[in-house]
Amino acid sequence: MLKETLKRNEGITLLALAVMVIALSIIAGISINELKGNNGIIKNTLTAKEKTDQIQEDENALLEKKYPSGSTEENVDKLPTGDGTIPYLPNNDFSYKEGDLDKGLVIKDKEGNEYVWVEVPFTIYNNATYNSNGANKPSSSADWENIEKCLKAYTSDYSDSSYNDRNTNFLEIYKKMLRSVYRNGGFWVGRYEAGYELGKDEAPRNFGADTGTEQPTTQQMVIKKNAYPYTWVRYSQAQELATGMNYENCTSSLMFGIQWDLVLKFFETKNKATKSELTSDSTERGNYINNKWNITNANAKYSKDYGKSFTDCPYPKQSTSEFALLTTGADESFSVMNIYDIAGNVWELTLEFASNSSPCVFRGGSFGTSGTCCAKYRFCDTIDNYLSGVGFRVGLWRDNI
Repeated sequence: MLKETLKRNEGITLLALAVMVIALSIIAGISINELKGNNGIIKNTLTAKEKTDQIQEDENALLEKKYPSGSTEENVDKLPTGDGTIPYLPNNDFSYKEGDLDKGLVIKDKEGNEYVWVEVPFTIYNNATYNSNGANKPSSSADWENIEKCLKAYTSDYSDSSYNDRNTNFLEIYKKMLRSVYRNGGFWVGRYEAGYELGKDEAPRNFGADTGTEQPTTQQMVIKKNAYPYTWVRYSQAQELATGMNYENCTSSLMFGIQWDLVLKFFETKNKATKSELTSDSTERGNYINNKWNITNANAKYSKDYGKSFTDCPYPKQSTSEFALLTTGADESFSVMNIYDIAGNVWELTLEFASNSSPCVFRGGSFGTSGTCCAKYRFCDTIDNYLSGVGFRVGLWRDNI
């Protein structure tokens, strides 16, 4: 009897042990999956830590002054911070030039190229109107898709869903730009259209009807007042010139479409231009064929032959059917917040993408169009075309942020 009982207990014990082993195996399997799976605890914990670290990094960036080591106190003191915006000196090549956040804050590099701060306030991302009642609120500067969604909503009056900035050739640059804008509350933009200066006995860039041949870009690009507009360039050449500024720890580039839209929104929010002027008719804001302007700036020049030759100003236009290309920053009436010629004078190439057949997007109209080709206006073309009325503008933002 005892022997049978022991055997029965042994069987029960072995059965219990087997059940326990199976149960533990199942639990262990579940735990391993929970720990190591695509939605496992370990992965979720690491992701949460990365997000927390990124948020902390963003907060630290906002608390720190955005001035590079070696900046003079004079320069630091003249770069004000505003409600949701922190202008910074891109690097030690730059110094304060003039202006402020109400009139247009201007800096210059050691070569005299000038840039203006475009405010894109932090408050945008907390605004239910722009973050879709919180659904699209960015979690950190790494959350570039939600940053983009908020900025698209913010600039909806100036954007166009038929165009986009996600051309794969420039997607990484685009993400970094959005991150920089998010963390600093803005970016820098060329005060003037890209230009060049002529040496002795050197003729302006003009290639007549030859729009099919790639022309050399030997002239040094500048962002200065009274320069010749840098026209007759292809899309790739313009981007090469823009990135060729070679600023340490900074990206200089053609502007993305969303940056152009942010410039226009900046003008509107500062009450320096009306929405109607920017989206319907910019005639009085720029050098258009139907603007009877009178240029009194003696250092400016005008061209009546599409840039083949230039004549010194002063010069008053006689009619609204007369066209003339002007040198950069020719007149104060073409300036908003210290940014010149966003409307008219030359079309400006951007990195905005239209279609595979005509990818290049120009903005803002030119001396040969009426003001209904307004500051918002878009026109697209192939990557291999040249035009006497197409130039570009440089955007600038810091990378090491």
